[in-house]
Amino acid sequence: MEELNCVADESVNCEECELNGKLLCRFDHTFSNKFTALNLIYRLFACIILTLGGFLTQTWWPLLLYAITNILNFILIEPWLLCAHCPYYQKEGKFLKCWALRGMPKIRKYHPGPMTNLEKSLMFVIGAFIDLFAFVMLIFYIVLYFVRKEDNIVILIGLIVVGVGFLGLIMFLNKLLQGGTCKKCPNFSCPMNKTPKEYLRMFLDKDQNQRIKNAWEKEKKD
Repeated sequence: MEELNCVADESVNCEECELNGKLLCRFDHTFSNKFTALNLIYRLFACIILTLGGFLTQTWWPLLLYAITNILNFILIEPWLLCAHCPYYQKEGKFLKCWALRGMPKIRKYHPGPMTNLEKSLMFVIGAFIDLFAFVMLIFYIVLYFVRKEDNIVILIGLIVVGVGFLGLIMFLNKLLQGGTCKKCPNFSCPMNKTPKEYLRMFLDKDQNQRIKNAWEKEKKD
């Protein structure tokens, strides 16, 4: 049986660790529930925008495409490309036990090394799509409303109100992630990760994390 890294090993005493409080090394139900709720509300607002746009244009493929892409991303793509490189992924069980994608299936074996350039590129493209598609379509629908000189003011008001809330969520989530969470996340290979290199070095130098350290050093040599 392979040795667990210090994040996956729940028997580790974090109180004596110099990284305690500096990294999100332990699963926090409260924080995870908060992040999941915000993420779901964000996706709900996006779906409402695309639904209103569907009534405006009588075209429903944007909503269908967005829904399918999100389902595939969070169940298959992101766990495969991104999560498989995270120390949390080594936790026992067939489902993820982390603060971000809790409950998603493990469909790939644990890869302790950093993400490849191809994986980062694919994750960037897919992530940009699911995060920006609804916002781009919001602008398109509003412009289309005035170009066509539509008379359904209810849809326009709905798009504006939901759009304002959507933009507010974008700014709040960005502040939550970039302002704090991404500076403490142990998934160091994530393109959004902003953890100080000093913390990365301290983490890799721990005896329990030598497999991760070796994988990172091998990747640099290759």
